[in-house]
Amino acid sequence: MNLKSRNTSRGFTLVELLVVIAIIGILIGLLLPAVQAAREAARRMQCTNYLKQLGLAAQNFHDVQLKLPDRSYQKNLSTYSSVCGNWHRYSGLTGLLPYMEQQALYDVLIKDIENGNSPWSTGTDLAVCQHVSTFACPSDSGVKQASGALAATSYHFNAGDMTTLWDWNEFRGAVARADKHEMTLADFTDGTSNTILFSECVVGTSKLYKKVKGGIAILGGAYNGGHSTAWANLYFSPAVCAAVRGANGDINNSYSVNTTENQCIGRRWGDAHDVYTGFFTILPPNSPTCANGGAENCCVVTASSNHSGGVNCCYVDGSVHFISDTINAGDQSKDFYEVVPNTDRPQDYGGASIYGVWGALGTSAGGETVSL
Repeated sequence: MNLKSRNTSRGFTLVELLVVIAIIGILIGLLLPAVQAAREAARRMQCTNYLKQLGLAAQNFHDVQLKLPDRSYQKNLSTYSSVCGNWHRYSGLTGLLPYMEQQALYDVLIKDIENGNSPWSTGTDLAVCQHVSTFACPSDSGVKQASGALAATSYHFNAGDMTTLWDWNEFRGAVARADKHEMTLADFTDGTSNTILFSECVVGTSKLYKKVKGGIAILGGAYNGGHSTAWANLYFSPAVCAAVRGANGDINNSYSVNTTENQCIGRRWGDAHDVYTGFFTILPPNSPTCANGGAENCCVVTASSNHSGGVNCCYVDGSVHFISDTINAGDQSKDFYEVVPNTDRPQDYGGASIYGVWGALGTSAGGETVSL
């Protein structure tokens, strides 16, 4: 007698289904951080590539102009002084445009200046309002979140290891005021491979006012280190700035912050002011940024990024290196008034940096020996 086979298949029980769902959840939980890490690694690599492009553009600029980009007062723009009262405040990034395949945008910029526009003039047709992808780190979400009409930048010039304003004659970093001094490779007696040219600075937005990365703590001009000279209010020890970081990692609520939307860090790639296109090797990477009186006054901009543990930096020789947050930054309790005998002009100091290896990477001719 032939017996027909019975279909004995059955579905999942509820317990089995819950176990499968739990296993899938665990696998997704394990996979997601790996995916996020891979994406960040790709973004960091793209950031490195952008910095290399900027470094190459600076090298090409030097080959043609026989100098590096200027911090401010670019001589090729001085001919427009009669029509543009703020010609001198256009940043060194504007001068790099023809050397990074942005000649058309540079031509627009020149027409803007001829028409009397300033680096902060707004209009959909103005050059400084145009987004330049090479100026934007892929990990810096603030570039796209910026709500103002002016276009932002994640990459800033090294202004040195000592607080100077954008239009001062003095310089210790990789850039200078062009009508007083034009930096050439010969100026880098510390070595082009030992001096930073660009670093990352997280773009500030209305969402980042209270954040250490992107925010600016206002010290109010009250701190002068016990000195009575007119210069004193421009200086404060790094430790005073570092202390604005609260227990939760944001700027402590006892400090006021810059809330002017278009005066946040990096918000104008066309503007030479420190807050927009400069940074200092004073506080170590991803420390707070502080200002006395306002963002456009004495603003000690600190290198920062959304990469884990540090920032990418492009050196004068065009190489790109990742600098850790834990780099030696010397005695952060000291300001230059404690080091320079002539307290009326501490900006004349020409010796080694007092801010360790990080400070030494910011000097072009400090005479330090750098070892990372």
